[in-house]
This record gives sequence, structure tokens and C-alpha cells, in this order.
Amino acid sequence: MASTAAIASLASLDHFTLFDKLPKELRVMIWHCTFIPRVVEILASEYCTGGFYSQAELPIALHVNKESRHEVQRHYSICFGSFLQPARTLFNYDIDVLYFDIALEEDCLHRLFGVLKQEELAKLKHVAIDETYLWLEGHGQGQSTDQSSTTAGLRKAMKAMTSLKEMIVVREIENDTRPRYQGREPKVQIKFCDGDELGQIDEGWVENAGELLDVKKELKWWKLDKSVQMTAVYGWRTL
Repeated sequence: MASTAAIASLASLDHFTLFDKLPKELRVMIWHCTFIPRVVEILASEYCTGGFYSQAELPIALHVNKESRHEVQRHYSICFGSFLQPARTLFNYDIDVLYFDIALEEDCLHRLFGVLKQEELAKLKHVAIDETYLWLEGHGQGQSTDQSSTTAGLRKAMKAMTSLKEMIVVREIENDTRPRYQGREPKVQIKFCDGDELGQIDEGWVENAGELLDVKKELKWWKLDKSVQMTAVYGWRTL
């Protein structure tokens, strides 16, 4: 059994100088363990003239060395661009969640749904939408309450999501409604949490936010495949 002194000595180490001597297969497995699921929220440049982007944190392995960057490039794609506006959002279809926020200006939403490629939509597995989309659809009645049909583009896009495994409905409870432009900082990255996690942040938020929707009931009009997991979460931002 190792002595207490030896254990304390090991605990104080913050460098592992033998990493390069490990078998490549083991190193690759370690790089893959750093691939953490992210919420990738699509944001628009001013007036949508510069295309779309995300503030999601980049995979840490992208910045370590050539081998780790190679593994990131193997598992992440640069997505969500158009002919005029090149793709610049790094996305892992297997683990990342693509979030559509209703706060995007309506014109930008239409443009976004217009530039999403069929092959990109077909590979999406995890998608999150703002709860407001359901209200615009008549709150579970399948009848749009918005004559401009803000949700039409989303509904059309979802039909192409043939690999969809998870649909998340988000109730934003700390929504930064400030304009993203005019010299102000853009929205900070949104975080998802359930009621218990939200209560640990601020007990009053759960009461003020109200109960989450019964998403299976509210989404039945969307006619999702029965294999799609449907959940509701709170979304919050540190302003």
C-alpha cells in the first residue's frame, strides 16, 4: 500500500510528462474524453449581413497539439453557412445540441432556416427550441397564432431532421432582451438546467418561472417520431 506521503506527492502533481509515450490508441481515447456536449446557440450578425455564428466554447483539444486538433477535425464539422456567407460554427452532430432562440429577429430566422442545408439537417440528433415556438403554434392546438408563420421555417426544417433523437423545449427565465448590436455586448451563452439545479442557483427563480410544459402533450402536433426523446428545461444566462 502506498504511503500517505507518496499519495500526497502524487496529488500535488499538475503535469504528466509521459503522455507522449502512451500508445496512440490510448491518447486518442483521452482526447475523445475531452469532447463535452455543448449547447450551440445560433446568433446572427448585425442585420444578418455577415451570416450566423455561435459563442459556444470551442473544444479544449483544439488548442493542445497537432494530434488533438486532428481528432477534433475528425469529429467536428464547420457548419451552418451559405453560398455568400461561409460556415464558421464548429459542431459535433453526435453530442452537441443546436438551439434555436425565438429572440432572433424574424427576418434572421427565415434566413437561418433558408441556409440550413439538407445534409446538415439530416445529421442533427439533438435540437432545442425556445418555448415561445409552441405558443406561436397555438400552444398545443396545432393552430398558428402568427399570420407571418414564424414557426413555418422550423417545422419545414424539422421534417428533414431524419436522425433526430432528442427535442428539448427551453423556458428562458433570465432572458437578456438587450439589442445585440449598437455597441453592446451580445448575449452570453445559455445554460440548461432542471428545477433542482435552478433552485441551487436561486430558489426564487423556480417559483417565478413556473412549471415546465408537458412537452409530450404540447409537441404531439409536431408529429415527431416516437423514438425522439422530448424534455423540457429552464434556460438561464448570467447577465
